[in-house]
Amino acid sequence: MKRVLRRFRFGLLGQIVLLITILLVVSLLFVSALFVRKVDEIVEEDAGSTAMAVAKLAAKDDTILEHLEKRDDDAIIQAESLKIQQNSGADYVVIADTDGIRISHPEPDRIGKPTQTSNDPVLEEGKEVIYEGYGVSGYAVKAKTPVKNEAGEIIGVASVGFLTQNLNDQIYSYLQEVIIWFLLIFMIGLLGAYLVAKRVKKLIYGLEPEEISFLFKEKETTLASIKDATIAIDRKGHITSINRRAKEIFKQKSVLEDAIDQTNLQMLYQAVLEDGQGRYNKYTYVAGDIYIVDASPIKEANETLGVVFTLRPETEVIDVAETIVKMKQQSDQMRASNHEFMNKLNTLYGLIRLQEYDKALALISEEVEEQQSVVNLLMTNIKEPLLAAFLLGKFNRAKELKVSLLIDESSSLNIDLRPEAAEKIVTIVGNILENALEAASKYKGAGGKVLLSFTDLGQEVVFDIEDNGKMLTEKEKQSVLMDGYSTKKDAGDGHGIGLTIVQAAIRKLNGALYYGDSEAGGTLATIVLPKGSVENESDERSDRGR
Repeated sequence: MKRVLRRFRFGLLGQIVLLITILLVVSLLFVSALFVRKVDEIVEEDAGSTAMAVAKLAAKDDTILEHLEKRDDDAIIQAESLKIQQNSGADYVVIADTDGIRISHPEPDRIGKPTQTSNDPVLEEGKEVIYEGYGVSGYAVKAKTPVKNEAGEIIGVASVGFLTQNLNDQIYSYLQEVIIWFLLIFMIGLLGAYLVAKRVKKLIYGLEPEEISFLFKEKETTLASIKDATIAIDRKGHITSINRRAKEIFKQKSVLEDAIDQTNLQMLYQAVLEDGQGRYNKYTYVAGDIYIVDASPIKEANETLGVVFTLRPETEVIDVAETIVKMKQQSDQMRASNHEFMNKLNTLYGLIRLQEYDKALALISEEVEEQQSVVNLLMTNIKEPLLAAFLLGKFNRAKELKVSLLIDESSSLNIDLRPEAAEKIVTIVGNILENALEAASKYKGAGGKVLLSFTDLGQEVVFDIEDNGKMLTEKEKQSVLMDGYSTKKDAGDGHGIGLTIVQAAIRKLNGALYYGDSEAGGTLATIVLPKGSVENESDERSDRGR
């Protein structure tokens, strides 16, 4: 049975047409029935009024009055009655005497016989009556009125009737017009129903209700399974879709609410609506944290209908980026070390081949002393091995770029750093130091210099990195603190990520980054980190306890 029902089940288009057709038919039938009923009432009421008017006309006819009172020639009364009947369109006009005996009738053989209906209310009380009932001619709407002489005495009864059958013929003629209009309106309505249903079908891309329901469930499940926060906002600024992760971020209780009250998102939203172009991989401060935001336009026929936001936590991307940066730094250090080592090795090989043994020994002594002095400086002034090893690698990187990297001998960093804080500091200092080395190399060549100093005196850890490269303008000093900024002319979407990582790492450590002018003629970068955010507090408390 279910299979049979499924086989004959209408699609959405058929269901809409069928529903509108049923409503149309029911409405038209109801209106038609009401119309016919009203017409029937009006026709019967009009027939009664007309019958009474004709009856009064007959009762006051001079010829009928004269001969009815004298009873000298009933044929004249019959002739006058037939004349009135013909002129008024009544089905019969009957004149009876005070005994109820017919004096005139459309059927002559009924003359001289008593009327079939009672005349008592008319003859005894002098009333005028309108009623429906059966007579010798059939069911009719009748009117009776007394015929009075000049003295006011009742001398007879005038009875006029309109047969119901003839009235029904009149009603049916009206009904035929109603049926014609009914069919015309029905056809127009049926065509309109089809066009409306087709339009609805087109708007929902030809999908059936079951398919729409499945897609809705699929969408909900898909959104719920996405770990990134996803929000869809229409042109009016209302949220049309939001997944569980986004609700957690924005503390939303329901799906359909007003737009997210976030200035940065609102700016992206307006920008996408204006030009219809998406914005991707934007580091944006949202709901008290940093997210990487994609803003994609919802388009139809080149019209932007809304925007879909995808928000990924900055930490996930930064972790990957930091790993890549560290790998690059290690690779650069290894390449620089290998390059420097091969240069020195080739030089030593040449001196030995030339039997310049004294110069070879001097070169070895100079290299060992320089390397040892750097190692001693770093091991003496820096307690954290990770930071010391990292700076040692940067010395080799500076040699590769033919830039002098100088560390202020008065620098010191003797606090015990938390492992995660040490990694963040390596990331911060590494990126800024690399930018300084490249700037000095680019603008000064072999004369490039970079000076590094650091201290942990007081309540903060401070790093100063200055170079003799290009001096930044005031606008560049402000812009360089923005996410994604790059001073490279060929910077694209792949550049500026280093400074973005730096900004994120500094925020995690509650620190700050400042740019100024270097005494060497280039740029000075100052990194300030509160000790409380980088120091290993557990070790500090245990030292105090001892």
